[in-house]
Amino acid sequence: MARSGECVETEPSSFEEAMQQPIWVDAMVEEYDSIVSNSVWDMVRPENKSVVSSHWLYKVKQAADGIMEKHKARFISCGFSQVKGIDCDETFSLVTRYSSIISMLALSVKMGWKIHQMDVRTAFHNGQIEEELYIE
Repeated sequence: MARSGECVETEPSSFEEAMQQPIWVDAMVEEYDSIVSNSVWDMVRPENKSVVSSHWLYKVKQAADGIMEKHKARFISCGFSQVKGIDCDETFSLVTRYSSIISMLALSVKMGWKIHQMDVRTAFHNGQIEEELYIE
């Protein structure tokens, strides 16, 4: 049984389901506005170009105490639909290893440094790529 204020809401499993709930529509509009304001893409209609499919990903974000914090919608490309040698030469995803985080925390304790936690809302939008990428 959930405590009072604890998150029990589930994420939508489809775009159609999300469109029926104003809170998810607002989350998608926020994501779209962020993409547009950061000039992430240009609207084009390519001919004879490979196009990567995309979809929306929905997540109810919770605070450390389990209380619902916000509804988050992410517009993501389906990179798995690309064909190596045709659409791309290599794949790369920037991630942090847990051992690196633990090392930095240990070093911070040893050196007496202050640690700040932050959420970079549009890190993906600020990445630079050299290639042309078409997303549907």
